Amino acid sequence: MRFASFNNGSFKRLRETPSVDPRPRKKSSPTPSDSESENESGVNNNWKNTLDQVFKKRSNSNGQDRKRRWKNRGSLVDTSQNPPSPVKNGPRWEDARINSVVQLATISPLSEEKVTKHLADLTLVTPASPTSLTQTGEPHPIFQMPEIVENILRFVSAYAEVPREKPYARRKPLSLEHARLIYKDEKKAMEVWNSRSQVSVPSSHNSGNEMMGSVMHNCMMVNRLWFHVTMELVLEKFHFRDLTKFRRFLQSGVRDRVNFNDNCNNNNDDDNNNNNNNRRLIKPKMMIFHKFHKLQQFELDDLSQFLSCESLKWLEFYICPDVVPPLAWIQKFNNLEKLILPGNKKIDDKFLIQVSSHVNNLKVLDLRACDKVTDSGIIAMAIRCPQLQACNLGRHRNSNNITSLAVVALARNTNLETLGTAGCKITDAGLWELAQLRGDRIKRLSLNNCDLLTNHSIPTLLAFNYFPNLAVLELRHVDQITDVKHLVRFKLWKRSQNVPVLIGGCERITRLMYDEESRIRNSYSLLALEDMSTWVNTENEL
Repeated sequence: MRFASFNNGSFKRLRETPSVDPRPRKKSSPTPSDSESENESGVNNNWKNTLDQVFKKRSNSNGQDRKRRWKNRGSLVDTSQNPPSPVKNGPRWEDARINSVVQLATISPLSEEKVTKHLADLTLVTPASPTSLTQTGEPHPIFQMPEIVENILRFVSAYAEVPREKPYARRKPLSLEHARLIYKDEKKAMEVWNSRSQVSVPSSHNSGNEMMGSVMHNCMMVNRLWFHVTMELVLEKFHFRDLTKFRRFLQSGVRDRVNFNDNCNNNNDDDNNNNNNNRRLIKPKMMIFHKFHKLQQFELDDLSQFLSCESLKWLEFYICPDVVPPLAWIQKFNNLEKLILPGNKKIDDKFLIQVSSHVNNLKVLDLRACDKVTDSGIIAMAIRCPQLQACNLGRHRNSNNITSLAVVALARNTNLETLGTAGCKITDAGLWELAQLRGDRIKRLSLNNCDLLTNHSIPTLLAFNYFPNLAVLELRHVDQITDVKHLVRFKLWKRSQNVPVLIGGCERITRLMYDEESRIRNSYSLLALEDMSTWVNTENEL
């Protein structure tokens, strides 16, 4: 295939004449004469000269502007010296196409030397030194709006780590044989039993540099606006797991408080002083102290100087045995919904009676291992906390302090759904009262070490379906319960409806349930076999 080129830049495909063509030859298009070609080339040359003049004029007029524009962007290329664009199919057209890549690199706003130097200066910032970040320019205006920044940081704060007790799916097995009965898989049982003896080692970033590596702390380093918004959100979730850091925070807060009050005393305007004092108060919605074994009561009293509990909804002193919430806090517990004080040696009935007058919106009460609490304190809380949904009273010592009276009071006066009475003196009568009043709402029930319960309690209640929505039942070391037939039938009934249910027992109860389940399944198989045999051997009746 051949082509012929003309001076005006167009191409024409030439006809290929075969050696033998039986068809008649068509008339070819007329070819221009020599005079016509000369005239056409003259016109094209004049057009080319005119176009070169236009390019040269535009280059002289706008060259300085382009040079100034590229220079402001950091380019060292002088665009005024660039040659005009070549005419299509002209002498330099093919060379320009070949060198287009080189020309594009030449007119880049950054020279090759500058780009190489800029990339060579880039370094990775380690999490341990967040202050080494450098600002490359002004942030986008959308990140300078307080409302949008607050919404962004609230999403970040929702996923921030908070010190809490680690939840577990089910209690660990008491022996290797117990693990085999639970999981019914030798490999899985060995894995769970071996992991039981392993001690979890805390990671380095949680122990040494947790605050510096936290997401919320990094948000404080963006700019002043982000710092103030992040600080407000951090103080809403007021939590510590390190006593040394808490004491350091307490000392700095008391010192700032004293200096601030000295400055306010020099001001004669009392209204401004009151407003400023209100601004200095911390108003958290969540306050958690995690395993502060050596925390002293006077330290909480010092914290009360710049802390207000008006907005507090969650108060947790997890294993802080020697402190109780101060009276100044208790009087402002109107919005409190969670009160979690496990392992406290100071809390007694007097404290609960005092607190019950201010916690009408309480929904969760956790008093595990609070040995001084008795029925009187629980009854006071039950009467004045009608919205209570979860109550945990489990203990290992002083089990006589909590009896069926507390359970009946909770069943009659609250919206109870979760009840933990491990180690308490609960009787069959108390459990029947609970079933009649709140049986259809109970979802979780812990009866571990309740040695007064017999076969007339939970097995009989499940047989009559008094707890239809029960999802978790803990029944360990209840020696008087020997009939587990109805427990197994309840479990199989829930499983047939694709409803998850967990019945956790000790090795003895688990063995009894395993044998009973095998017996029930065998009986079902025999019944099915008898029905099929009867159907096969029955004569056809027409």
